[in-house]
Amino acid sequence: MVYTPLTQVFNSRKRLYTRNSRLLCKLAFLEYNSFIMKDIIRHNFVFIAGIIATAVIIIGGVYLFGNNGSTKPNGKQISNDILVPKGSNITSGIVNGKYLPADSSAQLTLVEFGDYQCPACGAYSPLTKQLITEFSGKINYVFRGFSFIGPESLKSAEAADCASDQNKFWEYHDYLYTHQNGENKGTFADVNLKSFANILGMDSKTFDKCLDSGKYKNQVDNSTNDGKLAGVNSTPSFFINGVKMENIPGSYDEFKKLIQNAMNKSPIVQGTPTTAYHGHFDIKVYLNDTRVNLGLAKYQSKEPKELDPYIHLHDGNGNLVHLHKTETTLNQFFNSLKMNFTENCFILDGGKKSCNSESSSLKMYVNGVANTQYQNYVPQDLDRILISFGPVNDKNLTTQINSVTDLSCIYSLRCPERGKPPSENCVGGVGTDCTD
Repeated sequence: MVYTPLTQVFNSRKRLYTRNSRLLCKLAFLEYNSFIMKDIIRHNFVFIAGIIATAVIIIGGVYLFGNNGSTKPNGKQISNDILVPKGSNITSGIVNGKYLPADSSAQLTLVEFGDYQCPACGAYSPLTKQLITEFSGKINYVFRGFSFIGPESLKSAEAADCASDQNKFWEYHDYLYTHQNGENKGTFADVNLKSFANILGMDSKTFDKCLDSGKYKNQVDNSTNDGKLAGVNSTPSFFINGVKMENIPGSYDEFKKLIQNAMNKSPIVQGTPTTAYHGHFDIKVYLNDTRVNLGLAKYQSKEPKELDPYIHLHDGNGNLVHLHKTETTLNQFFNSLKMNFTENCFILDGGKKSCNSESSSLKMYVNGVANTQYQNYVPQDLDRILISFGPVNDKNLTTQINSVTDLSCIYSLRCPERGKPPSENCVGGVGTDCTD
């Protein structure tokens, strides 16, 4: 059988989100903030799981800490009580089009975190179905919700859990992914979610009562919180026997190989992100509701005198930052502009300080989600980053978040339907992809 490369699957999508040229919805964050999540990019986070009979293999240790009984992960091994809590939806495969229940003899547990509005999650969904069909009885597949794109992400995740009451979780799960049509535009409004249940042959009164009552609201919130504890920073995110896949596979064959290696108890070996690549992210900085103009000539890099060879602005564009090396931090970027950025202060190149006080605070949002890594954050391809200083309860935050441009998708060639980027002068030094 010939498997369709994931890149082809994505090219059929309305929009692509990638990380280091991998096809996935990027979301780097430490703190979930539902108030700001409106109208921001959504990952498909939703791997809600049912009762699992097999334990995730734990090779390394974890540290315990108080948080609803969950353990905080230490290193790459994630505790089973975080990844597969009681009540999770789980299947051991598909046979003749029917989802199988969990199998205690399964060799491997695959956990996914996703959001039903996330285009990348929708594109990966056929691949995971293909995997659990080919490896039926050998894999316990768990889907956990990571619902952050907006209110319709939350309600669709609740609806999927309501469907589980009638043993229709997986059918409803698939229906949601195959009927994506924009983010928070009414596709997953309550009336439509109820209609989906009727189409799938469920008892409408039972389903409607479940959805209207918010029966699974807390469960949906807890699933997202578990994802944060597990270190989810992009969607979809996958865990094989408790080990997070740092680089999402780019094809079905690559995905299958990772599964086979794990079954053979071979080390899960993935390609290390190269230090020579060309990524992009969008950025805006507001100080007391005034935008810092990063398009000024003094902030722009020109060959051969780049302000920083690995992370810089050029061509007069102050909204788009070019990356030529992985693991480059925001601190490195702002230092190259002779600015200083910490969790407490933002200091412009001229020395003007904007520092936390009782009435004002510095905030950072990555892809619309509050992030507390500040200067230590490592920007990823397609990120949209806002840094804002102003009142503690700044009413302009939503407007500022929405003002962050979305040019990186074009420059990284991930949304060809939006056109091609302008020709760029390759700016970068040794160790980048701009050496010719």
